[in-house]
Amino acid sequence: MGVPPILVRRLAIAPVVVLVDGAIVVVSPLLGLVAALASPLAGGWRPMRVVGIAVEYAARHLVCMFACLVLWVASGFGRRMGSPRMQRAHYAVLRWFVAGVHRSMTRRVRVGVRVADSAAAEEVLSGGQRPVIVLSRHAGEGDSLLILHDLLCRHNRRPRVVMHEALQLDPLIDVLGNRLPNRFVDPRGGDIEREIAIMASTLGDDGAVLIFPEGANFTPARRARAIQRLLERGHHQEAAWASEMEHVSAPRPGGALAALGAVPHADVVFVGHVGAPTGVGEIWRRMCADSTVELRMWLVGADEVPSEHDEQIDWLFGWWRTLDRWVDERKEQFPPGAA
Repeated sequence: MGVPPILVRRLAIAPVVVLVDGAIVVVSPLLGLVAALASPLAGGWRPMRVVGIAVEYAARHLVCMFACLVLWVASGFGRRMGSPRMQRAHYAVLRWFVAGVHRSMTRRVRVGVRVADSAAAEEVLSGGQRPVIVLSRHAGEGDSLLILHDLLCRHNRRPRVVMHEALQLDPLIDVLGNRLPNRFVDPRGGDIEREIAIMASTLGDDGAVLIFPEGANFTPARRARAIQRLLERGHHQEAAWASEMEHVSAPRPGGALAALGAVPHADVVFVGHVGAPTGVGEIWRRMCADSTVELRMWLVGADEVPSEHDEQIDWLFGWWRTLDRWVDERKEQFPPGAA
């Protein structure tokens, strides 16, 4: 079943979400009281932290939806939505939202973020002189937020993201995602590569295309399915490489190669991370003690990217094997939960 039409999302779903956000904010003192009473039974202040995250998220969500409504009116009821001024304003709303949610999550989940051995990539990202394609490992709850925050708030980039169409059920993601040059795709059909190429083709020097080539968070089951899919399609060499990788799934080259073809002058940044929680249960457990997520970025200049299609596939798998080896090393030296 697909996502409802835009009128249904705006006139039926959005008002319900606004009411829910408002209700959470209004009853937040009561929620805080209940959480405080429940905390001794939960072995610490975790219920209070969860309520704090929920209330701050709802409040920011509500404020940003109102800001989007104001911007729609200011743009002449949508007529000038694509102007540079309106695009800057919408990125500012997104940046404020991501920064606040990131700060709330890291503070209340008690997780620090450490960027290591990434000077070259950070210099290019902060310079804003060339477009960048960011290809990231996808594992753990919130790694999308982690990398978006890095691009938006630390490096002042304007990221373009490929998202599952179901995310349009969130009115804020729906509005910002469609007003800014992102793409919502249905993994079950449609020409995703063409959509990514169109999205990337107008990338400016301060822009970044963010793609997770694995397609979904890593799990052993997804890793096994990816290997089986490669074997069924006759890609035996890629399947052998994927079988060697223990911590990442085989990348799906189509989207990454479509972006590279649309912006051949863009530099490429590969992103690995360790320590991100892998589920709601682990987030709950981590609230008892400080922990750290480590982020590592590798820069590949545009002139270092192979030009031939088959070479690009081998190159992408080679980098994914590098990511896997790095994760394996860091899991030994930097286990989840380490302060």
